[in-house]
Order: sequence, then structure tokens, then C-alpha cells
Amino acid sequence: MKRGVCIVECIDADDPGSEGRVLKEIFNLMEVESKLVRANSITELLETVAESKFRHVHVSTHGALTDDNKFKGWWTPKGSGTRRRVEMYDIRLPCISIVSTACRSGAKGFAKHVTENWGCRRYIAPLGSPSFYDAVLFSHIYYHKLFKTRRTVDGAFASYDDHYKNPHGFTLYAKTRSAIRSRRGC
Repeated sequence: MKRGVCIVECIDADDPGSEGRVLKEIFNLMEVESKLVRANSITELLETVAESKFRHVHVSTHGALTDDNKFKGWWTPKGSGTRRRVEMYDIRLPCISIVSTACRSGAKGFAKHVTENWGCRRYIAPLGSPSFYDAVLFSHIYYHKLFKTRRTVDGAFASYDDHYKNPHGFTLYAKTRSAIRSRRGC
């Protein structure tokens, strides 16, 4: 596995900004190897995540929400990846972590699927709905701590959580032998 990040971005033509492009530039400045991939469908998104050769994957998209504002799945221009739809894919993830900045994608059931069924060791996502600039700021701080201060995923997240406000409830889920555990600020 390569040290670095595969950025998977799903945006529409009228989206006001590209979190993926911003992160790619940040990684270039930090001299961290990265790759930006655009995905237009949930199948493209999941295939890119499953085939990534990087230790870390960053999913930059919107959260598809139910009428009562709960996380339904990752959004793409050609449909969303509801939990039921995502569960149809038999994926074994070699990556260490997935960071998702999609609104409300820190839902425990989805996190449990990513860590237990797909085998991803760490999943970080918000319980709230971060704006574009909040998602980019969280990502910049977290990845700086991960790559530049030589911390583990847990250490980088804990340092962010301990030193910064976490208004959108970014949460770290970790696979354990018996269940998943989580760490969340605010």
C-alpha cells in the first residue's frame, strides 16, 4: 500500500467548489502522494475505493438524506448509495482509513458496515452537516497532523478533537474484535 491519499470526489456541474481539488493542492504542498478521482455513480465511487492502492481514502461528496434529515447514503450525480445498495457490494478494503465529509455520513449503522463488513480499520465522518469550507478545514488539520507530525490515524484525530472545536461532530469509528468504538468531541 502506498503512503498517501486517494481522493474520490462526486460533484455536479453546478457545485460551487471542489473539495477534492483543494485537498489535492494541500497534499502537493505537504509533499504527500495523492490521486484525485472523479466518480459519477455509486458503482464508480465504490470501485475506486475498493481498488485504491493508498493507505487512506477520502470520499468528498454530499450526503443523501431522508425526509427527516438522516443519512441515507453517499450522493453521486447518477444516484445515491443507500445502505442497502452499498451492502450489495462485497468489498474487502485494504486501506487503513476512510474519511468521508458527506453530511451526516458518520451515522453509526453506516460506519459499522464500513468497518465490520468491508474491513476498513478506521472510518471518520461527521454526524452533522459541514459546509464546504468546514469540511476542507477539518481535512487540512487532520491530514497535516497525520502526515506532518507522524501520528497514527487515532493520534491525528485525537489531536484535532482535543484542540479544535468540532461543531459538526466528526467522529472516528474503529473496528475492534467485538464491535466498533467511537471517539467524538462536542
